[in-house]
Amino acid sequence: MEERESAPLPRDAAGVQAEIERRQRRLSEALDGIVDRTKPANVARRSWKRVRGAGSNLADEARALVVGGRAVRLDSHVVEPPEGSVRLRGDDEVVSTYTSRGRLAPEVLILGAGVGVVVAVGVAAMVRRRRRG
Repeated sequence: MEERESAPLPRDAAGVQAEIERRQRRLSEALDGIVDRTKPANVARRSWKRVRGAGSNLADEARALVVGGRAVRLDSHVVEPPEGSVRLRGDDEVVSTYTSRGRLAPEVLILGAGVGVVVAVGVAAMVRRRRRG
């Protein structure tokens, strides 16, 4: 004999309404998240953080090159205190990650020297122009 599939149980109106409200709430939260991620001010803030991080890494690399150090900072972030603790201004604990830097490629040294020459010539030209003017 063939078995018949049982018909779905009828759902009450209150259950259906509750399901609709749950789905609407989840959809609303998802849309709010998308709006927050794509808001121009937030996009600019995230981009600025990336630029600052890259600039900080570049400055650390340059400092290590000048000083002759081998360690370069990769990342720093603030560690959140345990829940319930009182944090005073300036009591943030910052954790940094470092890596050792190997020898620089000759191309990088040549590029650095070229940038240094261009900056020096530009500064000299500005000083000379101010003295004449």
